[in-house]
Amino acid sequence: MNSEDTRSPGKPESSVLQLLRDMQLQAAVERLRNGAAGFDSAEARAQILDWENRSRRLRAAGAIGEARRLARRAAALNGLLVHGPDPAQMVAETELPEGYVGKILMVMLTGGGFDGAICLRSGDDRHREILHNTRAEIADLGFPDAQVHPLGGAHAGFDSDGSVVIWGTSDEFGCCDKDLAARLIAQAYPEKTVRIEE
Repeated sequence: MNSEDTRSPGKPESSVLQLLRDMQLQAAVERLRNGAAGFDSAEARAQILDWENRSRRLRAAGAIGEARRLARRAAALNGLLVHGPDPAQMVAETELPEGYVGKILMVMLTGGGFDGAICLRSGDDRHREILHNTRAEIADLGFPDAQVHPLGGAHAGFDSDGSVVIWGTSDEFGCCDKDLAARLIAQAYPEKTVRIEE
């Protein structure tokens, strides 16, 4: 017996909502795109609020990694509510924390409902670790068939004058498209000047 056979008659939305709670976004998107009935958005908003509250408590307790994970889940589910079943709207285009100075990696997401979405990620001591963590992020959001492809790296940092500077390259993956990286960062921080230094 498959999971479709266990749904309550007249309540097909429960299976979609359960997939969302379980962070199986790829399966939820597929069902919604294939005509499954919608789901109770109030329950989805309650789940978002729960993840956001837990994220704030964890951040205050110093558990930054788990706090970011729950915040990403909340943002992904909110993206579904706002934009509908479009995976590209459920994953943050740019993750670059305010004040950051370090490595960045541009990636492309394909499969699992993604159609070549470009994202920018930061963190860690090596570009390879950023790639590994981005793959873990996409898997945690419930997109098991999605693939994360590196498109090159660089360095980025918030300067003392409030601007964001992009420079350098990745020894492992080559240089990313810095003009595109600058546009992605500018979209995330529209009040800041973003400049490229060679």
